[in-house]
Amino acid sequence: MSDTATARETAIQELVMATRILVNEGIMDVFGHISARDPENPNQFLLPQKLAPNTITTSDIQTLTLDGETTDNRPSYLERYIHSEIYKARPDVMCVLHTHSPAVLPFSFIDTPLRPVTHMGAFLGESVPVYEIRDKQGDDTDLFGGSPDVCAEIAESLGPAPAVIMARHGVVNVGSSIRQTVFRAFYLEQEAKAYTIGLQIGKIKFMTDGELKAAGNLVGAQINRGWDHWSAAVRHKGLAEDLA
Repeated sequence: MSDTATARETAIQELVMATRILVNEGIMDVFGHISARDPENPNQFLLPQKLAPNTITTSDIQTLTLDGETTDNRPSYLERYIHSEIYKARPDVMCVLHTHSPAVLPFSFIDTPLRPVTHMGAFLGESVPVYEIRDKQGDDTDLFGGSPDVCAEIAESLGPAPAVIMARHGVVNVGSSIRQTVFRAFYLEQEAKAYTIGLQIGKIKFMTDGELKAAGNLVGAQINRGWDHWSAAVRHKGLAEDLA
């Protein structure tokens, strides 16, 4: 990454690297996508065109308005409104990620809330909220986030939280930076794995409110270590050679 890159260029480069990291770590499948609020214009955001994640390069990034529209005539993700409605509702959010994170997915169709169980997941707070599309859209939808009205409901369910689970669909992570969002997505997946195992082997002793706050602040300061580790793994495997 060039020392002279603009904030926008840096965001675009990190979006592509983030995509490779998330795929490499088994968090993002072929239908996932990550965006960033434009650091040079908070009323628009950056999102790759509709492509398989591992094929995305910096030239594939589109600029969209907070209504989820673009003048770029290349195909755009149908679920782009998940991103646009969250950016509208949460001025503090600088990055939005939608995936079908494997260990998190079971918590989208059971009645047990996903709660953090170790210090690495303390940033999640008491539990991860769930968006239930049936509440307002009925029981004959495609469970998709393909319209502004549904995605406004997703943003409402997210509230001030760092993540929201979409019932019978997937999960949305948000953060104040691309790196923080990737960090949160990785450890949300890890917490879901640990919690699932814990439920099978004994009674879980959850963290106190004080532990959640203190541990969340401590671990939240370590995001660059995670980013450096995961991006090095991508480069080591030769998966970053065609990013530009």
